[in-house]
Amino acid sequence: MAPPPTIAQQLAAKQREISVAEFFERNRQILGFDNPQRSLLTTVKEATDNGLDACEEAGILPEILVEISKEGEDRVHVSVEDNGPGILRKEIPNVFARLLYGSRFHSNRQARGQQGIGISAAVLYANLTTARPAKITSKVEEEEAAHVLDLFIDTQKNQPRVASEDVVLWDRPHGTKIELVLKARYVRGRQSPYEYLRGTAIVNPHARIVLVEPDGTRVTFERATEECPPIAKETLPHPYGLELGELGYHLKGTKRPTCVEFLTKDLQGVSPRAAKEVLVAANLKASTPPGSVQGEAQERLLTALRGVPLVAPSADGLSPIGAMLIKRGLRNVLGEVRPDFFAPPVSRPAKVRGGFPFMVEVGLVYGGALPADQPIQILRFANRVPLLFQQGACAITNAISNMDWRRYGLDQKSGSGLPSGPALLLVHVASTKIPFTSEAKEAIAEDPEIDRELTLALQGAARHLRTHLSRRTRRDLASEKFAIILKILPKLAEKTSHLVGKPIPDLIPVITRIMDVVNVETSVTSAAEGVRVPVEITNYTPRARVLELFVELPAELLAHATLEPAPDGTEAALGRAWWTLPKLAPSGRTHVELRFPPRTDAEANDFDWYVAGIDEAHLLGADPLPGDWEVRLPRTIVEAAEAAAEEARAPGAGEEEVDYDAAESSASAAEDD
Repeated sequence: MAPPPTIAQQLAAKQREISVAEFFERNRQILGFDNPQRSLLTTVKEATDNGLDACEEAGILPEILVEISKEGEDRVHVSVEDNGPGILRKEIPNVFARLLYGSRFHSNRQARGQQGIGISAAVLYANLTTARPAKITSKVEEEEAAHVLDLFIDTQKNQPRVASEDVVLWDRPHGTKIELVLKARYVRGRQSPYEYLRGTAIVNPHARIVLVEPDGTRVTFERATEECPPIAKETLPHPYGLELGELGYHLKGTKRPTCVEFLTKDLQGVSPRAAKEVLVAANLKASTPPGSVQGEAQERLLTALRGVPLVAPSADGLSPIGAMLIKRGLRNVLGEVRPDFFAPPVSRPAKVRGGFPFMVEVGLVYGGALPADQPIQILRFANRVPLLFQQGACAITNAISNMDWRRYGLDQKSGSGLPSGPALLLVHVASTKIPFTSEAKEAIAEDPEIDRELTLALQGAARHLRTHLSRRTRRDLASEKFAIILKILPKLAEKTSHLVGKPIPDLIPVITRIMDVVNVETSVTSAAEGVRVPVEITNYTPRARVLELFVELPAELLAHATLEPAPDGTEAALGRAWWTLPKLAPSGRTHVELRFPPRTDAEANDFDWYVAGIDEAHLLGADPLPGDWEVRLPRTIVEAAEAAAEEARAPGAGEEEVDYDAAESSASAAEDD
């Protein structure tokens, strides 16, 4: 008779493999399905991200329709439809009803979804809470009809189960639609589908997103650009940031026969010359098989890779938003806020962590209807996806809290914590592998390299804010002085002239000597015949000025504008135009006007005016031309500046004083550009 099994044998008999679907079924909070409100947001987020990724990979301008309706007290019907390329019939079950199944996990390029969990987890949650299948409708352009599948997930096997299938005609040429019934609750607030889609529209200005809420309210976030972002390319890992174990994994997995080929062809940024230097420093031969490099030799190789200067990491695997589109996206969605100041967005160069490239972008707006007595608003993004939960556990929030914002004009108790003031910060981290704190992808983990880049990008944006506030203070003081002078001087001149019995003198030369500014005065007036934006430029300085006037406005406004006089140059795609103004003598004045068709939705905040050719201390009503403008100054300013300087040096030109410094510096700036 066999002896009874020992305790160890009894325990061993109970061991079995756990299905990943079974694990997440019991630990759904890890994926963001821990309460009804958050579960709804996670479902909308995952379906929308999939639609945006599919559209961008196919070069299609995304159109996303999200419809949410109630089905009883605690059930919600969610439908998310996109105009992407569609999914082949054989792939539909695996894409939507099998966890850890996807195409992006092993690709070294930026994408919203990477793990192959998100949308399948939403289907799993719907199956679990309502026992209702997920309904998938998908059509590819090559087929006449769409496939409709009802899907469940077999959690014990992590395999899809098709409950029913049909083929129907669909009015879309291509696209995908997912419908789910789940236990959830819709509440419009800071962590709602509305806020998520609003944030998505800011950092994806090429997408048109429509939300239909349970009460029938239809919210549309129109696209702000007709250009799709460039598709991120597959890139190789970069040696900077590689850990020892990661290097060993690549050495064992490579098919290259020699170390020199491994370094130059399987890693990014290593040239043949640098590869030779690395191998010499590591005391390895160029012909050494990579698989044989282990132990101490592997450590020497990693040390050498970190010690030899290499080509900087490429950003080809990333898809950053870009400075122009950050500003355009913020303008498009924050229209009702009407901020006073949009700081030039900051984009840091690509860096590396763990062998994978990443970069940080920051946008900042100030003023308008933003609350001044509350902490600043923070919009966090990772790979163009809004992060709405776990703000306090995110590296972005920590980087903001650790800065001393008092130096930059915002209130902050004791120099740490979130600052207060009428400001909004947009922070975007783009990477091929974002280090999230959990599978729910709601916060970015602390990392020294990312923390450093976040701090540098935030400091760059904060410096723009400090400069703006300083300029505004000076401008307010000058405007107040100007208003007082214009109010008092005419009355003083009138009374004095009456007392001495002489006519009232021309006050312009007097104002010029007192003010010493170039004043740019703009207004916006609407009438039946259209919208007028007159601009008066007056030289209240004792010197003649050679100036360049620039305007930046939404591109769609510029497309329908009539400009008089005709500008010397335009960049229609960027919404920019500029004029070389005639030489303005002291007290001289010139005029520019923009006209738009009737019912044009234009306000003063839509126009940013800049002037080149004068120091900002002598400029009122406009800003100096930003250094990060990607516009080439016309040669006319060089020629005009040289002509003004030459005329001033000519015999008999003493009647008029010319600002040589402004003219020459303006010409020099144009030539340098």
